[in-house]
Amino acid sequence: MTIVEMRVHMDCQGCESKIRKALKKLHGVDNIDIDMNMQKVTVTGWADQKKILKTVRKTGKRAELWPYPYNPEYHNYMHHYYYDTFYSRPGTCYAPPSSCNYRVHGYNGHAHGSYAELPYNTIFDE
Repeated sequence: MTIVEMRVHMDCQGCESKIRKALKKLHGVDNIDIDMNMQKVTVTGWADQKKILKTVRKTGKRAELWPYPYNPEYHNYMHHYYYDTFYSRPGTCYAPPSSCNYRVHGYNGHAHGSYAELPYNTIFDE
């Protein structure tokens, strides 16, 4: 399963519904989460990342991969600074190997974000 997070410029509810309809038609999309306040669209499923970006861009909206390493709703940067200041790190550091070609697109930073699963995605009734 893949999770694709994008920053998409949306002005109104009509823009949101236009993007949602386009993504629902795409084969392999399981869940679409749109946050208008953060201008963020999160797509989970088996669809290819390039196809998802192309589909959103066909609606006429400017779309790019989520450029921020952490989701501010789940991670606080002050917590990161606290551990940098008060706890010592090992003296040797190495760069983790890059996968895909993230260095071309500028996504090769050492602090990649993580995705916290939504609680209603993991609950199911038998």
